Amino acid sequence: MLAVSTLLFNPALGQKIRSDKKEKKCVICHAQWHVDRTQEDQLIPDIETNIFLDGRPAMVSNEEMCLSCHDGYVLDSREVFNSANHRGDLDISHLKIQGLPLGQDGKIYCGTCHTPHALKPDQRGGLAPFLREQVTNSTLCLDCHSNQAGDHKNHPIHVKQPANHKLPESAFFGDNNSVECLTCHPLHRTQAAYGVEGNDRSELCSACHSDYFNIQLSDHDLPLVAENKKGGLPFSMSTNQDVCATCHSSHAGKGPAIWAMDLKPSDGGNAVCLGCHSVEGSGREKAFKHAGHPVADEQFAKDIPVLGISAGDRILCTTCHNPHQWDSTQSHQLSSANEEGTEFTSFLRLPDDETGQLCTACHDNKRAIIQSDHSTTRAGFEQYFAKSGQVRGQCSVCHETHAAVNLKVENAAEVADLSKTLCESCHGITKSNPSQAGFNHPLGEDLGIDFQLPTNGGQLTCITCHDPHIWGTVQDTSLTKDLVASDANSFLRIANWPEPQLCLTCHEDQNSIMMTDHDLGDDQQNACSVCHSAHKAQGQYGILSVWDESAGNTYNESFCFSCHQLEGRAADKIPEAWTHPQKYRTITPNLRGSGKWIDFPLFDHDKPNKTVGFIDCFTCHDPHTWSYNDLLAKQHTDNDEGDFMTSFLRNPSKQTLCTDCHGPNTLWKFKYYHDPQKRLRY
Repeated sequence: MLAVSTLLFNPALGQKIRSDKKEKKCVICHAQWHVDRTQEDQLIPDIETNIFLDGRPAMVSNEEMCLSCHDGYVLDSREVFNSANHRGDLDISHLKIQGLPLGQDGKIYCGTCHTPHALKPDQRGGLAPFLREQVTNSTLCLDCHSNQAGDHKNHPIHVKQPANHKLPESAFFGDNNSVECLTCHPLHRTQAAYGVEGNDRSELCSACHSDYFNIQLSDHDLPLVAENKKGGLPFSMSTNQDVCATCHSSHAGKGPAIWAMDLKPSDGGNAVCLGCHSVEGSGREKAFKHAGHPVADEQFAKDIPVLGISAGDRILCTTCHNPHQWDSTQSHQLSSANEEGTEFTSFLRLPDDETGQLCTACHDNKRAIIQSDHSTTRAGFEQYFAKSGQVRGQCSVCHETHAAVNLKVENAAEVADLSKTLCESCHGITKSNPSQAGFNHPLGEDLGIDFQLPTNGGQLTCITCHDPHIWGTVQDTSLTKDLVASDANSFLRIANWPEPQLCLTCHEDQNSIMMTDHDLGDDQQNACSVCHSAHKAQGQYGILSVWDESAGNTYNESFCFSCHQLEGRAADKIPEAWTHPQKYRTITPNLRGSGKWIDFPLFDHDKPNKTVGFIDCFTCHDPHTWSYNDLLAKQHTDNDEGDFMTSFLRNPSKQTLCTDCHGPNTLWKFKYYHDPQKRLRY
């Protein structure tokens, strides 16, 4: 101000300068233009400028001209101009300056951004304070920093500020309160950016991203992790960086997350996670080895608002995990020590608690499990967890998201049937009630490639019949006591009551039992389960239900006569003669070169015998088929009296082996065949 003041009161120039003509005011700065000036009078030296604007030399003084007034002597807004920002020996080699002048030495100076010829702010097109371009929407900044304009290389600009930000009142915002370059970077203050001390910019980042600072003291607080690890981290980082700068670079970052580390294109959307969670990464203890829950290639078919997911989004690590928040409930207090995650922590966006919030957010069709006997809130589960020392959520008790397999099965690589092994881990001999130990429906049967229910490589397994997530018709919604199982629920994939639809899915050839005298279904059981028990049967063959005391002598006879006796269901159909002498054994038809074994099956005391066996009820009768003749079977009505063509007979007698012993040649075979003399007569 002293130079200008002297100039204003100079006796030789004062009258001319105070002229009301606007052009005469120019000589306050452009003293060399004054008509009466002499070399001795000149207070401001002539400037030989190399500055060109619009292709013409710019008659503008150097930085000293500006500082002759803006030197901070007057305590007003100009004091902030006396700083090192955008002055001095700044390296501008990385900049792409567009349409702005540089000083005589080819460096940035006051006139690069400012010109006293700018219109006043209240005039049309006016810019303040004397700026060449607008600072709103970062226009002026990007004239030099155009290489930092991409939102996916730098912190995004032109985005609306968060309502709960903690920036000072003096912080600059653009149109519609948007975050701009000047929001973080003051032009003339002494600090490089607001709230930055050395390499620590925690105060600046937390001013807008306070929710992300739940990362502190967790295993994602990498400066802290680096201090605890011998030899530091496997990637280049400085331990005095703040918790944000370790992973994020505000400028020249990689990808939408402005990632500070190198990203592998092959890792796709999960690259930021796999940079650490790999064999060589700092998170090698939790290396990503997904063979469980699918990621990357799967897309969401619908919106999941609670997770901020839109239809079409791909499943990524960050779908389930929030890398900035160890505990979604924010109720767990972390210490500096490493902690093993639980169903409530582990950077999960929602807890996998007793209601399986995280998993059911997407798999809402599995939500019915919490009202079933598989709810982890039931007493049986609580006792099991107490003994095992485990704490698991509703879903993680059975499913392993990050392991080599999706199911929690030890030594999975050596297990032939994972689902069966998992089921038996609870439904074993001693671990659970109800236990399925004993005789059960055989597993491992080849069901064919066209089978519609889930299998274990095409073979029958537990989940072929059972869906462990859906109980069925819930008769009792109590979460503290066992539900009453029936053919309508029991986690069956297909309702098995009142019609045995599930059974007939595989055993469609047994459908002929329906509407016969053997269709004994009632309001609790279907036609199949009256005789058959898929679990805890009397024996393995036929998985026959446990029968009452019976007069039968063999496995099948005992079962038949549990009904066909005086106090049984078939008291009016008791055969008078039924026991075939077991000392006479017979060779099966298929070994004799004719017929099929099933046409005339033979048995031992507890199972079929496909070589040599004795005759019992099932040899002649097929309890599932009223008649071997399809027409007669379809014409059957309730309580029809049987004959030699029906009566659940397998075949007419002439097609059976009965005639081998009881036909016209029986006497000859028995009496004469082995007598050499008598044989000659016939």
